[in-house]
Amino acid sequence: MNSAFAAPGRRPRALPAGETLTAEDYRRLIGVLESVDHADDLTEFRQALALALQSWFGFTGVAVLHGDTFFDAIREGCGIQAGYLPEFLDEYAAHWATHDPFRSEHTARLLAEQGVVRLAELEPDSEFVRDFLRPHGIRDKAALLVDGGAAGVLYVGMAACDTDRVPDRDMAVLRALRRHLTPLVIDQLSRDRERRAAQSIWQLTPREWEVADLAARGLTNRQIAQRLFIGVDTVKKHLSRALAATSCTSRTQLAVRLAAA
Repeated sequence: MNSAFAAPGRRPRALPAGETLTAEDYRRLIGVLESVDHADDLTEFRQALALALQSWFGFTGVAVLHGDTFFDAIREGCGIQAGYLPEFLDEYAAHWATHDPFRSEHTARLLAEQGVVRLAELEPDSEFVRDFLRPHGIRDKAALLVDGGAAGVLYVGMAACDTDRVPDRDMAVLRALRRHLTPLVIDQLSRDRERRAAQSIWQLTPREWEVADLAARGLTNRQIAQRLFIGVDTVKKHLSRALAATSCTSRTQLAVRLAAA
């Protein structure tokens, strides 16, 4: 029998030693990537990423934050909080943010080395966990960091309510997901940075840009506050500043001006 191929049949490539992922795990990874792959901008990208992590991994709450550095992202950066109640976020901001182990230098080093870490590996029995997270039903958390170099960083925090420890398999999928997300994140962060630079004539802060953009997309002040992890009064202040800087008198006019720019 004559062969149709120029080379003999190839054997399947062996999986890496210690590979723990299954076909189901890879489907979850692909599901998340498919959710964010065609996002038009950073706002759509981070929203799609948060919803995909909730859907494919079952995380109850997801934060997607970005900034020039890790600490810019988690302390002052822009982003969204999906799945959390406003009361929980208010209590966190008022009393617990400074106790959060994910905001520490130690966690920053671990994320720089490993890319993904979980609370069970940091301070599983701290006051923050005992007196804040667990009473609110959060039993473990995981964090993922994508370092985009000059483009900035993207930080993703994920809360688990149905397990005392985010499973090893989930951590393995998140590590693989991080590698595949990196070029998409760099592209989105770079494009967002270029967009804001092109509109620098208005001299808005990153947070004011966030508020203006979400208001232009039709979100109410309360919806913006919940998404950005800030108070309604703060939203009003940022929006007033954005309207004044862009010489707009309404959200509709602001939407038109941002789109034109």
